[in-house]
This record gives sequence, C-alpha cells and structure tokens, in this order.
Amino acid sequence: MLRNIILPAVLVCAMSVGAHAAAEVKLTDANTTKIRSTLTEQGYKVGKVKIEDGFYEAYVRKDGERYEVVLDGDFTVVKVKQAD
Repeated sequence: MLRNIILPAVLVCAMSVGAHAAAEVKLTDANTTKIRSTLTEQGYKVGKVKIEDGFYEAYVRKDGERYEVVLDGDFTVVKVKQAD
C-alpha cells in the first residue's frame, strides 16, 4: 500500500524538477556570448544558437564539417552530433 503512494509521489517530484530545470535555460545576449566564446575556444566556428528541449543548441563548423553542439545550463557540452 505504501509503495502505491510513494512511487507516484516520487515520479511527480522528478517530473516537476525536470520542468523547472528546463525553464531556467534562457537565451540572453550574455548567454549567447558565453556559448560562442566557449565553443570558439574549442575550435568551432559558431553559427545559430537556440534553445531546444531545455538545452542550448549551437550549429557549428569545425574542420569543414557541420555539427550540432548541445550545452546544459552551465554551458557544459553534453552532446556533439554531426549535422545532416
């Protein structure tokens, strides 16, 4: 019985934390500048920067290839995917 109450409560809390974290990511001029600076230091030529699914997403080029770079709210690269 207790298990039937606790599990749904934990799931609701986890979902609300995820939604709150996604709401914290904002694309301001300062954040865009930070993203461009961070990626330029890593050798990328940065194009468009946007927010998708609660993460920053930057379209970049490096060594003649196009990539999509995903960064979290702390501007840490969490995923690099070669663009189609």
